[in-house]
Amino acid sequence: MSLIHTLVLPAALAMTALPLVAVAQASAPAEVAASAAPAPPPGPRVLTPQDQRNKANAAAAPDLRPERPVVPQISLPLGRTPPAPTPSPRPPRSGAAAPPGHIGDAAARCESLPGDLERASCRKRLAQAKPPV
Repeated sequence: MSLIHTLVLPAALAMTALPLVAVAQASAPAEVAASAAPAPPPGPRVLTPQDQRNKANAAAAPDLRPERPVVPQISLPLGRTPPAPTPSPRPPRSGAAAPPGHIGDAAARCESLPGDLERASCRKRLAQAKPPV
């Protein structure tokens, strides 16, 4: 026989025997565990000196309440009364100049006209109607 045959036979035996041993070991603890009596519940835990000090300090601690009663910061209406309406900001007057950095409505209308001549005449009318402030 060659060296390969001598290695293949023990390897084949090991592969077939190991699963059988594992199955036998796995079933044995289940039988032992089923027949064993249940463990009694553990008793009360003994306090360590540190735990005893903490317990004594907690009992002697002062009352940690605030000096004055706490006042709520907000009030929420829970009824059906609607909240008071807030005044809406007034739109700018049509005759007033636009704030800096903004384009007035009349100037925007002039810029939206399709032809160059129409835009120029609209700008001219706008300049004559309102003197610059």
